[in-house]
Amino acid sequence: MNEKTLQRLMQIGGERSDIASDIEARVYARVQQEWLASSQRPQGERIYDRVHGEWQKAKRRKVLTRWALPVALAASAILTLAIVLRPVPQVPESVFVATVAKVVATADGTLQQGDAVYAGERLETGPGEGISLLLARNESLRLGENSALEMISRNSVRLVNGMVYLDTGDFVYRDGGIVVETAFGTVTDIGTQFVVLHDGQSLDVAVREGRVDINRGPEVVKAVAGERLQVSASGTVMVEQLAANDAFWNWASALAPALDLNDKSLLELLRWAARETGLELVFEDDELRMRAMRTDIHGSVSNFTPLEVLESVLATTTFRYRIEADRIVIQR
Repeated sequence: MNEKTLQRLMQIGGERSDIASDIEARVYARVQQEWLASSQRPQGERIYDRVHGEWQKAKRRKVLTRWALPVALAASAILTLAIVLRPVPQVPESVFVATVAKVVATADGTLQQGDAVYAGERLETGPGEGISLLLARNESLRLGENSALEMISRNSVRLVNGMVYLDTGDFVYRDGGIVVETAFGTVTDIGTQFVVLHDGQSLDVAVREGRVDINRGPEVVKAVAGERLQVSASGTVMVEQLAANDAFWNWASALAPALDLNDKSLLELLRWAARETGLELVFEDDELRMRAMRTDIHGSVSNFTPLEVLESVLATTTFRYRIEADRIVIQR
């Protein structure tokens, strides 16, 4: 390596910060070791002088002088390369976990539809407020009024207080689930729609569809569709029945993300409305079902409840509906 090459390396490296003393010591020790191995000769060794045609004792001083500049330059080059090749520290980026799908009367106005939500963020609502999020796999998370929630990861949240609704879609018993942590235990979904309520005194879990597991240390309590479990601070569990279309679920339905009607069939809209209201979808005959599947709809609706969406869309078609107990009946 010549001097021009070393100068080029210096220029590429740019200004260098001070080298740590331990690194500098190791580099120079290594260079010195190599120099000694190649330059030192045993005491009394003779070399043949071709100019004078005679043997003479080795002159160590000339060897040392000949090595002095290359050694210094080599050491500097090694240190320069070490600095140039050292990886630049990377500042970890915030982990994206959700998108805001709907906001209802948040007092501070800091969140808007379409905003990104990142791990570590805390979401809070006051009286009459609510926030709806779409998680990584389009799972729906809805935070009710007077609630506080911390986003831990793409599939894990911590409910500080209040109530949260989760809808993981139609993927019942899929791999992985949403985990809701609380001070009274951890709730994990097994493909479902469910609500977790925590008021500091007890843990309340209601399952609309599917199943959830409530883990409280050594014990696991299972809740299935149609059940509402209340776990007290002492560990006592009370169970009651709760219908999928009970008024208890109305606040969650009101926070349902707006449905994009473009490129949807009427049948898809009807199934969505039935799922959001907890009602069974029924057609008066199979021919009506086929017609609904072949009927395309377009447009968009926002700030409407699922039943309001259903009514407004069907008003533009020849289809009609009625609600009977726990079902939506589609008719001519």
